[in-house]
Parts: sequence; structure tokens; C-alpha cells
Amino acid sequence: MKSDQKQKPTNGVSFLHLFRLTFVLFSLYLLREAFNRWDGFLFYATFSEFVPAVALVSILWTIVALLATLLLWTLFRLFESLSARIGLKIRTAHLLLYGVAGVLLGGLVWKTKRLLWTDVQTSDQLKIILFVAVALVSAYSVWVLRDKAQHWFNIVQDRITPLVWLFGFIVFISVPVVVSSTWGKKVEKPVPEKFNQTSLSQSDNKRPNIILVIFDTLTSRDMSLYGYSRETTPFITEWAKNATVFTRAEASNNHTSPATASLMTGKRVWSHQVYHQKGSIPVKSDIESLPGELKKYGYYNVAFVANGSASTPKLGIFDNFDISLLVSEFYQPDNLVFLDPYQYGRIDILLYKIFGEKIRLHDWILGTKLLGTLEPLIAKFSHNTETAVPPEVAFNKFLEIYDDIPEPFFAWIHVLPPHAHYLPPKPYLGMFGSTRPAERYMGDKEFNMEEERTRYDEFIRYCDKQYEEFMTELEKRKKSENTTVIFSSDHGESFQHGFFQHAVPALYEQLTNVPLIIKEPGKPDGKVIHDTVEQIDIPATMLDLAHIPVPEWMEGRSLLPYMRGEALLPKTAFSMYYQTNPSRGHQITKGLIAVWEGDYKLIHHLENEKSLLFNLKEDPEELENLFGKEPETGKHLLDLIKTNLNKANEKIRSNNPAG
Repeated sequence: MKSDQKQKPTNGVSFLHLFRLTFVLFSLYLLREAFNRWDGFLFYATFSEFVPAVALVSILWTIVALLATLLLWTLFRLFESLSARIGLKIRTAHLLLYGVAGVLLGGLVWKTKRLLWTDVQTSDQLKIILFVAVALVSAYSVWVLRDKAQHWFNIVQDRITPLVWLFGFIVFISVPVVVSSTWGKKVEKPVPEKFNQTSLSQSDNKRPNIILVIFDTLTSRDMSLYGYSRETTPFITEWAKNATVFTRAEASNNHTSPATASLMTGKRVWSHQVYHQKGSIPVKSDIESLPGELKKYGYYNVAFVANGSASTPKLGIFDNFDISLLVSEFYQPDNLVFLDPYQYGRIDILLYKIFGEKIRLHDWILGTKLLGTLEPLIAKFSHNTETAVPPEVAFNKFLEIYDDIPEPFFAWIHVLPPHAHYLPPKPYLGMFGSTRPAERYMGDKEFNMEEERTRYDEFIRYCDKQYEEFMTELEKRKKSENTTVIFSSDHGESFQHGFFQHAVPALYEQLTNVPLIIKEPGKPDGKVIHDTVEQIDIPATMLDLAHIPVPEWMEGRSLLPYMRGEALLPKTAFSMYYQTNPSRGHQITKGLIAVWEGDYKLIHHLENEKSLLFNLKEDPEELENLFGKEPETGKHLLDLIKTNLNKANEKIRSNNPAG
């Protein structure tokens, strides 16, 4: 009996007992989060990929519970000391009871409001009154029950012991799971201290070096090169005068992972089957990819990719690159933590470096609803007023090694701006309008579409200047005499049709029409091509430029004839949005498909069979739906979509009978 009493906090609350309670509460919350996330995770990944994520967050969440306990313990001890000085006997057990009472009463008030006054807006004044009332009632309840507080705490300690052992065991077995998922798994190929200058046999026509520059989320509709009213791209406009400019290049998808999967494989989305930002790697990308083909013919491949959704491990092409830096190498955070996918803080980057390309949902702990509620508070004291991912970081890292890279080389430089958040530095901020900076990303919930577009356009202007400095430096180097530069984007950005940004259920031109400029050395005459081309044509064109045969599994075609002044037969183009479908192996039944033929474009919604038909020559803003007015054209394009989708689904079914 005496032994049992020694184990109980009969005369107070020890740090260990407070940690036991915090640990169990945090673990119960995590268990709820795991069940909630499993439904979504299964949509784009597998159970075997989910387990390491749960293991990692169990360990990290335990550390958070320990830190939270330390903070509470310090505050409780300080409060006890201060109350003792004024003659009050307030103990930790009383404070815990006060917290429980406050949560229960606050929850009751919130639930009552939702049940009885759902449509009634609660003013800030009323919220303050209710908060004070809950605080006072809770304090009175604790005073009445003060003699029971320690007794009830002891009972709780007894009852949670099995849960302590259960959750402790889960954390214990999580350690080897995390170690096995990360130990020895390479996700970065850093710049070597000394390049291996392998002697490569060259054909009569020396293969060109190829640099592919991708500005993430850059729509051609907001570039002055393509006729936009604001002068967003003065340098690119001048630079492109002796290049081939394609005015109707269409992205394969409206967000990064599927679009870059198409860019690196030459396959449409229904073929590589990457539908989600955190989805599975493209089908067969380990043996069928652009960098893989270039590698076969002696190319030295380097990747400087600043968007985690397009990283080489995520696309399954890591092994085909000689240099592939971690995404975190391109971030320059000025804060400790920022609970946002594209605004990394120091803690985010630390987690990314250790686990980012090895365990899915490595940032789960920062994305929980519990910590998410703290985001407005954190944002006010810890934020970036300028982009933390400046494009010049990637450009400069490439320039540092440019002179030493073995030839021929392929360099993929993918910078994050002008992707949101739109945080142009001075003097670009305010260049197109004297409106406020993008404070919306720092806890401000106000929203103005035109202000957002103004910040976006200023961000593009900033990117244009960084590209100018990069190209100026590049053209000073000797290798530029044999280097082709391809400039493009993964997808666009929307500020129209009721859709903001991208990865939305829409395939309007602001989202799909991307820049495409191909500049070869020593070509004084520029060309402008108005025929519709696809994103998947870019890898085929690169292979053709390198005198490498285009493999049959690539669905794009070379654009080199256009660049040589020759004509090509018209070709149907497609773009797709499939986020509402499960990951690969399942037939496609939901989402949107767009098809282009001549001047016409059809957007078809698979679920409700709704179709939108536009004549882009007469209606470039896609304002008038002609589907009912020109039924023959609409039916023809709809048949193209259905016929090709059926072929894609048949291929998926034959490769995955269970799907």
C-alpha cells in the first residue's frame, strides 16, 4: 500500500506526472489526426508509405509534448510561487482543473451557438463577454471543488497508465521504422569537389548543351512579351527577339507535380498517372524519362529545383542526375517556423533536410490543426516580407559550377517565383500600383483579387530582372557558344472566372497557356509560332536538338521543324485535371479534360458531363460558351476526349486488372 502511495502524486503534481498527462492527451489527438489523414493519404499513396509518416510524427509529437510540459511546468510553478506570496494556496492540480473546466464550458457554449444560432454572426464584443463569463464560471467551479482537485488528478494518473504504456510502445517501435526509412537513402547529389571530365566521343555534329529554365506558376497571359498591358517582362521580350517564341504552348496540368512529370517524361497525365501534389512517382519514370535518354547518350545532368513538388526523387528520376540538390538549398528563411508549404522557416528546412524526400508528410507535425490555430499569431512575429526562395539563388549555384561541368550537359533550373506567396522585394513592390504589400499571407484574412494580381505582376517583373542578370553572366562564358536555352513554366496562375491561383477545378487559358521560348546559339533571326503545341513536345524537341532519336513511349513530338521554318501537320493538344481521382492504377472517372484543335478549345467536366466550347481567336478570354451554338464542333471535340480517355483507361485496366 505504501508502495502504491509513493507512485501517486498525493501531495502535488510532479514534472513526470504532468508529462504523462500531456503525452497521453497529445497522443490521443495524434491518433485522431492519423485516422483523418489516412483517408486522404490512401487517395494518392500506399499504407507502406503511410507507416513511416506516422512513426516520424509520433517521435516529433512526443518531443513537442515534452516541450509543452516544460513550458506548463515552469508557468505553473511560477504561478504557485506568486500566489503563495499573496496568501493564496493555488496548486498545479487547481490550475489543471481550471483548464478542464474552461475547455468544457467553452465547448458547451460553442456547441450551443452552433445548434441554436447557426446563422447569427457573433460580434467581437460578445465574444469577449462570453470569454470572460466562461473564465469566471470556471474559476468559481474550481474554488468550489478545490479540495477534490488533487484527488481527481490522482485518479486520472491511475487510469491513464495503460495508455502511457501503449503510446510509449508506439514511440519506441517508431524509432527503427524512421531509421530504416531514412538511413542510407540518398536524396541529394551535391556538387562534387572535383568534376570527372570524362572523354566523350562526339559525332560530327557536337551535341549541344541544354539549359531548361522553369519559372514556376508563370502564365503567358501576364507577360508583356505575349501582349499583356503591364510591362512585366521587358528583358525576356528583348531576349526572345532572336529566339523561337511559341504563343500557344499548353501545359499538361494546372499544378506542379503532374505538369513536371509530363515535362520530364514526354507523357500526358493519363499516361504517367501523377494526379496529386504528393502523389506516386510517374509510371515507369525509372526507365522512361527525358534525363534517362540524355544520359544514355553521354549527357551530364544537373538539377537545381526549388519546388519540392518537382524534386527529382518525387518524380522518380533522381538516379538519372549527376547533381541534384535538396529543395531546401534554395531557401533563405528569416524566421524560425512558418506553417505554410511554400514559406519555409528554419525548423521546416531542418525537417526537410533530414526527412523531406524520404518520408511522405514529413511536415505533418507543422500541419496539424492544433498548431495551425497558432499560425496567425506566429505569422505576426515571424514572417518573410520578401520571398524566401529568390530565383537568383538557383541561378548563382548553377553559375558557380558552370565552367567545370562536363559537356554535353543538361541543366534543369526550376525556380519557385512567381509562385505564391507574391512577395516581390523593393523596388518592385508597388511598381504597378500603390497598394499595400501582400500582408494577407501574414495572418490578414482580407482578400482583393486585383491587389493579388498586381503583386503577382510585380513578382514577374522581379523575376525578369533576375533572369536578365543570369543570362548576362551566362553569355560571358565560352560554353554559351554551344548552349541552347529553353524558357518555360510548369503551369499558369488564375485571376479570372472565379478561380484564384492554380490546382483548382478549371483549365482556362490563364492556367494552361504557358510561355515557351527556345533560343539556340548563333541564330540571329527570331520566329513566332502561333500553332498550338503541348508541354510534352518540349522533351521530344530537346532530344531532337541533341541528335537523339525520340523514343516511341514519348507522346510529344519535336518542334524543331517549326524552328527551322518548316510546317507541321496540325495536332490535337490535351490538358487534364485529375485531383479528384485516386492515385495510379485506378481508371479515370472524375475531373476535367481540355482539348485544343485549331482555334477551338473544349473543356469537359467528367462528373456532370458539362462542356465549355470556346473560339480562342475570337474569344481569347473564354467568356462565351459556344457548345450549344456550334454543336457539330462541340461534339467532334467531345468525341476526341472520350475516345482518348477510353484508350487511356483501357491501358490502365490492362496494366492493373484490379483497378
